[in-house]
Amino acid sequence: MRLQNFTILYVEDELTTQELIGEILRDSCKEVFIANDGEEGLKLYKEKKPDIILSDIAMPNMNGLEMSEAIKAIDSEQAIALFTAFSQSSYLKKAAELGIATYILKPLDEDQFFNSLNYMALELEMSREEEEKE
Repeated sequence: MRLQNFTILYVEDELTTQELIGEILRDSCKEVFIANDGEEGLKLYKEKKPDIILSDIAMPNMNGLEMSEAIKAIDSEQAIALFTAFSQSSYLKKAAELGIATYILKPLDEDQFFNSLNYMALELEMSREEEEKE
């Protein structure tokens, strides 16, 4: 599994989901940072510079799209995935405009979840290999 080489920031305000997905990610990733909302997620992003960000959309203080927009303003290449129950076209459109790598729908489908995150990890590996060649 490619994820074991990467750090991930997981942003989720629903504690039961946060604990479940956090545990799954800890078993699969190099290191996992967890934030409770977009404001905390943005702060942790700036401190930890994770390889991948996985975020819910609907959260208090700052939602996942607002946080993603702030992060993309800092690093337009940052790999971000949204993990959400919201499938409205307005959310999908905004995610596409921001260059969100993947949009994973809740409830959790482990195959889709890991396929999406592993694909992101593969893209990051390939990008890093290209940078090393230059």
